[in-house]
Amino acid sequence: MLCPHCGKENPNDADICQHCSEPLPPASQRPRLLSQIQGLIPAEPVITSGRLRAADRIPIDALPETLVEPAPAVRAQPAVGEQEPAGASAPASMARRNITLWMVAAAAFLAALLGSFWNPLGVTGAPIRPSVKNAYAFIEILPPNANVLVAWDYDPAVQGELQLLAQPILHHLQRKRARTVFMSLRPFGPNVAADAQALTARLAPGVAMAAPSPAQMGFIPGESIALRSIALSPVNASNQPRLTIQEAGMRPAQDIDAFDLVIQITADMTSSREWVEQVASRSDAPLLVAASGAVAPLLRPYEQTGQIRVLLAGYPDALAYEQLLGQEGPATKQATSQALLTGLFLAVVLFAALRSLFRK
Repeated sequence: MLCPHCGKENPNDADICQHCSEPLPPASQRPRLLSQIQGLIPAEPVITSGRLRAADRIPIDALPETLVEPAPAVRAQPAVGEQEPAGASAPASMARRNITLWMVAAAAFLAALLGSFWNPLGVTGAPIRPSVKNAYAFIEILPPNANVLVAWDYDPAVQGELQLLAQPILHHLQRKRARTVFMSLRPFGPNVAADAQALTARLAPGVAMAAPSPAQMGFIPGESIALRSIALSPVNASNQPRLTIQEAGMRPAQDIDAFDLVIQITADMTSSREWVEQVASRSDAPLLVAASGAVAPLLRPYEQTGQIRVLLAGYPDALAYEQLLGQEGPATKQATSQALLTGLFLAVVLFAALRSLFRK
């Protein structure tokens, strides 16, 4: 017989191991599977609760009764004069909380709506950057009947941001009564140009009616090849009838130098680089670029080297340009709505903090 403790051989009739003096299992008990491995700690037996025998089962009548509270839907209502239970005020408290939330939401919506047409706070943006002042100066010093080429190189996907920047520039050109020529390297460029022109006309109808109507060159495909053709002869590069662009005083023999100012409104860095390489390098007219906030940092080196004379970027510059014009536009109304909403939420937070303080 093998000892389960030390693994040594012992006689079959031995009760105690002759080597380690540990008790041996009875002869009828089979040795465990791992008994021959020396130094192995035997597993502790797991004591589990067994099932009750049939004689130990408790009849159901002897079990204690559990009081079940009735559901709220079938709970009896207190009679007149009786005291209402403590938990009955929970639905009323929840209803008051919902009313408060709806009131806060309504106040936020009212503040945003009020800020869209009323500016009681005299909202002003950040300090005006020198680039915004330079862009304003380039348009302000344009001679009478100046020719300005405006390229609408963006799609409707970014119209919400770039239209804020295009609107004050277009309004300034209308105020100076410049002869503008619209073109685009994007298929939807003429559409976004028409939307911006309609918005400007609604904000200042008198100025828009007095300004000359812009000449349309339309969508010109070809990217860099199209820009090279525009630099050589804008009239020949146009997809519209020549009479349309000739109304702005342009002639087929004239090149890009016939324009006193070139403005590109874009959300694509590659498009602006092609304008710099194909147009700005062949023209003495200043190139003004109004870009989205994501593209402007990539175009900053072109502005620092003078290849782009002025670079405007996104909503902050749109707000600053409207301040220079003294004309409230979409950017100013948006800033007013944001200021009113910020004041409302600050008031809500202050009220909640004071209420929590005094309730303690």
